[in-house]
Amino acid sequence: MANPKQNLLWGFTFLLFFSLGCQLLSGTVEPASTRTPEIAPTAPPQIGNSTAPEIAVDTPPEGFSGTSLPPHVTPKSASVDNIKVDYIYTENLVTALYHLYGTVLDHFVKVTLTNNSDQPVKMIVRSEVNGFSTQASDTVEVPANGQVEVDQDPLLVQEAVDKLNSQKPGSFHIRVVYLDQGTEKEILDDTSQIFIYSRRDFVWIQGFTAQEEYDFWGAWVTPNDPAVEALIRSAANYDSTGIITGGYGRGANDEDGSVKRRLEAVWKAEDQAYHLTYINTTTAFGPDIVQRMRFPSEVLDQSSGNCVELAVLYASVAEALGLEAAIVRIPGHAYTAIRTDQENARYYFIETTLIGQSSFSGALKSGASEWANAKPHFDAREEGYAWVTIPDVRKKGILPIPWH
Repeated sequence: MANPKQNLLWGFTFLLFFSLGCQLLSGTVEPASTRTPEIAPTAPPQIGNSTAPEIAVDTPPEGFSGTSLPPHVTPKSASVDNIKVDYIYTENLVTALYHLYGTVLDHFVKVTLTNNSDQPVKMIVRSEVNGFSTQASDTVEVPANGQVEVDQDPLLVQEAVDKLNSQKPGSFHIRVVYLDQGTEKEILDDTSQIFIYSRRDFVWIQGFTAQEEYDFWGAWVTPNDPAVEALIRSAANYDSTGIITGGYGRGANDEDGSVKRRLEAVWKAEDQAYHLTYINTTTAFGPDIVQRMRFPSEVLDQSSGNCVELAVLYASVAEALGLEAAIVRIPGHAYTAIRTDQENARYYFIETTLIGQSSFSGALKSGASEWANAKPHFDAREEGYAWVTIPDVRKKGILPIPWH
């Protein structure tokens, strides 16, 4: 295969997601008379051109580059006469990130066709996840004494994904034939059992830094979801102008207050129109324990969310409005940061778990206080702290989840 390291050692392992209990740290929120200002007085330290703070990371494994995620794969092979087929496939299908297979993630199945004869051979490769995908099909000509690699990512069927609310076993089917005077001659026809994760499951993957793992929160940020657009429409009813505009206003650090005004209108809509409140949720159950994350549309529909779900919802709105959003992760908790302008790395820090309990001003003051406590830990590059800038993860190819 193209990368033998992927054939031998890569595999999914799953960590108990202790860190998302979403419990606020004691002593984080100061009394009203001494709380920090709503805009953090100091910006996060920069890494190159990024506004994200430096964080503690582990050394990437040998051969790892960027954010390409190795799937848990099993090598198999078959041969007929002078034709050989080698292939690897993903045993654990991460449904929530399936739209990233073949781009940020490795391909779902990789097939190597080897022709050891002195004549070219035309071959057909077909693969599918039974009951969950369409059939992928490629017809290729393998030159004499040559080799061709075929990568396939069968398209998931939306209706099947919509019903995938729990982890379950599935089956992967692959069939490879060659054409002999127009007649298909079978080389292999194989069906193997795989494990399919729920469409909500956030799966932890061995071999990646904590920051790279948390970057995948960006997939749950869904600015084009009709439910998010409906929330923005509702927010217009709570804006003093009666409308909601996109992008940044005039002046540095939101001097005209347009960013804060729109964010506050969203807060009021979440509170008064959607009656959102913070409720912690349990993890998913299965052979391994992973974190269950609801989509922003589900948070709005169910009028509740845990810390990361509420933070992701606010980030979705901000991205839809053309504002730079980030999700701040500290041990046991997550909240949202919204950049105040396009020139300076200064942010509104929003304690999103206070929805339904506090005014927007209170959420800002609480968030700024939490950042004042967290920033020294970021500066010290301590473990357990991560900053996920949504525009940055988009540049890495981490796009919004299309099934929700």
